Amino acid sequence: MANEQGPESSETPAPGGAPAEDTAAGRTAGASTVQIVDHALLVLKTIAEADRPRGVRELSRDLEISKSSTQRILASLERVGLAVMDENSRKYVIGPAALTLAWRHAANSDLVSAASEATARIAAATGETACVSAVVDGRRVTVYEVESSQPLRLITGVGRPYSLFSGATGRVLLSMLPEAHLEHLVREHVSATGAAGAAEITARVAAARDQGYAFSRGEWIMGGCGVAVPIATQGTVTAALSIYGPEARLADRRMTELVPTLRAAAAQIAIRWRQPA
Repeated sequence: MANEQGPESSETPAPGGAPAEDTAAGRTAGASTVQIVDHALLVLKTIAEADRPRGVRELSRDLEISKSSTQRILASLERVGLAVMDENSRKYVIGPAALTLAWRHAANSDLVSAASEATARIAAATGETACVSAVVDGRRVTVYEVESSQPLRLITGVGRPYSLFSGATGRVLLSMLPEAHLEHLVREHVSATGAAGAAEITARVAAARDQGYAFSRGEWIMGGCGVAVPIATQGTVTAALSIYGPEARLADRRMTELVPTLRAAAAQIAIRWRQPA
């Protein structure tokens, strides 16, 4: 009498005890699950970095994810508070639950812990906004910031990404990267934006490396000035310390005077950052 479950060969265990067919199916399901997670994280990252609400269709097109998958991902993100849909435009922005993630990162970050005291002192001593920034996915991101107490002040916003190719902080961070990584980022930037040639950008970064600091004036916001110095590179994290303020208070002479103060604070942060928890 034939076995209703089929040939015995189909039940032959694969290494590890699972049937051969189940093992192959498991690999396929696992790959599919990883892809779904990758797509969800990509959608989340894209709406978090966007400077405007993003719709399902444009996200699907830009990220090359099917419209149905994009819609399901956004619905899931909305359910857990990581995305919010505007009822009028039907487009999405980052949700309030992301604040919890950012807060937990800041609370557990070795860099933030090492930098908080010195950054607060710099802000108090200079009267300007002081911040610590790092390279994140090819962009500069403020990981800690102490705002100026002045009525007229500049702020960058913790977690907000900016181009590495605009401003003193970007140049200092670029100057700390390995040569191959720097060349790759410069090529990408020139190709994507049609900006100044790679040689000109590389020369400005080299100047920041040689000087050990960089100034900016009106590069990322009109009337805004900044001075930045390197902190250190720890593992895969490269960090810089900066102050920002209006040009009425941060003339070149004033920024030059502040460089030693910033360097001393950056050295203190680097020492604390390298200490084991």
